[in-house]
Amino acid sequence: MRSDLVYWGAIAKIGGMDEKQTPNKEQPDELTRKMSHWQKANPHATLTEIEEAVEAELAQLRKQLVEEMVQEKEAASQEAPDCPQCGQKMVKNGRRQRELKGKEGETIELERQQWRCPSCGATLFPPG
Repeated sequence: MRSDLVYWGAIAKIGGMDEKQTPNKEQPDELTRKMSHWQKANPHATLTEIEEAVEAELAQLRKQLVEEMVQEKEAASQEAPDCPQCGQKMVKNGRRQRELKGKEGETIELERQQWRCPSCGATLFPPG
């Protein structure tokens, strides 16, 4: 899963965050386009309302970035963990949807590999 995210004039490639390019001025990024549309729909917005609208969009972008980066991290490391109970190698036990709380209180939805120990039956969602 490779994703290009445009963020205020810089393209951040998940898995290669140091790769940056400046897009053509005629092609504004998605966030700038959304905020421009919002501003046109709310021409008399106060500074507080503008800040709240920007924060809401940034929260969505932050959530998307975190979800994609965690999914890429998991995809890159599929080595079976050792069971924390008995030390045996664990086996894949299907994928499960996880909902975690981010530091800003937002719900982050992840599909994660669940592992099961064939010896003792313990299950595990690796941290990360």
